[in-house]
Amino acid sequence: MALRVGRLNDTSTLHPDTMSLTFTRVPDSRRYTLCPRGSAPLHVRRGAPDGRALPEGYKPRFVVADDAAGASPLAVVVRKGDRCLAVLSPDHEPLAELRLPPRKKRWRPVYEIHLPDGTVLHGRKGTVPSLLLCLVLLPLVLVYLVVMALSDTPPDSLDAPLRTAWKRPGAFFGRAAMTESVRGRFRVREGGLDHRVAYAQAVAKYWKV
Repeated sequence: MALRVGRLNDTSTLHPDTMSLTFTRVPDSRRYTLCPRGSAPLHVRRGAPDGRALPEGYKPRFVVADDAAGASPLAVVVRKGDRCLAVLSPDHEPLAELRLPPRKKRWRPVYEIHLPDGTVLHGRKGTVPSLLLCLVLLPLVLVYLVVMALSDTPPDSLDAPLRTAWKRPGAFFGRAAMTESVRGRFRVREGGLDHRVAYAQAVAKYWKV
């Protein structure tokens, strides 16, 4: 099964961490698309790029590439350990390490991004503003959950609509490197995060990896 994701424009590949980026997740029953503002899509496929060996001990998970076949990869994501993924460049340069929350569903799960320079970003689902808004709109949220439960939506996807923000631990009032709105729109501020890492995190957060 393939996933399609997109980039802001061609220069984001050459300078992936110097431009702002906005893209939206659009799921359906078979695959989902990440639609960047004003750009052609990238493609995500399971496994490793064809004809490219991976570092010893790594298990391939998915590839972000310019083409559907994965022949021109931008980032390669491999399993490094239990609930731990490494994001590599096509030349296997480490770009980030993604640590996913336990499979058992928890209140406000945390998605961690560990960067090579030692920076750690915590993406905790449910920022203070989104929690307050959810509380104010609680009756509508309950109606939303009931409607979703009566539809064909898988049970795992039923959840209160809450915003996620990736920040340094303890930086409650600091600027987020990346955010996901309650409507599934990801925003990466200029200089906040390598776009290849942002794409990988958006895929890993929802795709069964």
